[in-house]
Formats: sequence, structure tokens, C-alpha cells
Amino acid sequence: MDGAANGYPAQGADPAAAGVNPNAAAPAGDDWRANLLPEGRARIVNKILAILEKHLPVTAPEGLSELRRIAIQYEERMYAICTSQTDYLRKISLKMLPLESQAKANPHGRGTLHSKCGSTSKGEKGNKLRCHFCKRGGHFKKDCRRREIWFKKKGIAYDPTH
Repeated sequence: MDGAANGYPAQGADPAAAGVNPNAAAPAGDDWRANLLPEGRARIVNKILAILEKHLPVTAPEGLSELRRIAIQYEERMYAICTSQTDYLRKISLKMLPLESQAKANPHGRGTLHSKCGSTSKGEKGNKLRCHFCKRGGHFKKDCRRREIWFKKKGIAYDPTH
């Protein structure tokens, strides 16, 4: 079939020579979503899921299904609000890039963007606390037993406030 007959330039032809501006916006009747296949969307969801799994390691099947639900929900939101396929891919990439780079920088999954090492409350966040003396979680430096032992070994009067 001739390329010009279906409204597209022939393969290998220069788009500018055919009178098509590659930087022009898509025609009003042509929605970019119609050109995005469901398989492509599924690949994007799987990529988002892989990044989330690296960033938030889960062991239970319920956790994995929750991450999948989050990935699908995020992809659907971007699919609905974006104005073009380029905008769609750019927004997803910009959101996933910090997560992906942090997962590469910290491959053991310790510490997330949401963890607060300097938290002052012990309630539900108790497992995210970190002592700045022994670097272990669950307590503050002023409550650290290792710090108290260290002071006693050095012969220094122990004052938990300093």
C-alpha cells in the first residue's frame, strides 16, 4: 500500500519533504491515547512496579499486590491527565527517577524517602528511629546504652543531655 494513500509519508521519506512538521501538535481529532497499545501501558506499569519493589521491598503477597495497585493507579492518573505521549512518559520518568536513583545508591533497601531519622516521637515510628551514636534503630542518642558504657570506659561523667 502506498504511504501517501493512508495519510502518512512513505517509509524512509523525509517528513519535512512531505510537508509534515514533526514538532507540530497532533490534529484535534487524533488522540494520542488511541496510539498507545495496552501492552505498552502494561510494560510501563511493570517498570513502575519494579522501581517500587526496589525502593520499598516487600515479602508478603499482600504487599506486592498493594504495590501493583499503586503502580496501576499512578499510571492511570498520568494517562488521564497528560496531553501527549511525550508528556505522559516525561511525567512518569520524572516521578520514578528519584526512586530509581535512590534504589541504586542504596541496594539493600535501608532508608526510604519517607523515613525520618531525626523523628522525635516513638509511637508507630519507633522502628524508624536511629541513634546517632551507635547507628542502630529504635532509640535516641540520649537513651543509648552503648554511649553510656563508652563514657564510663573513658572515665568521663555521663550526662545524657550532651
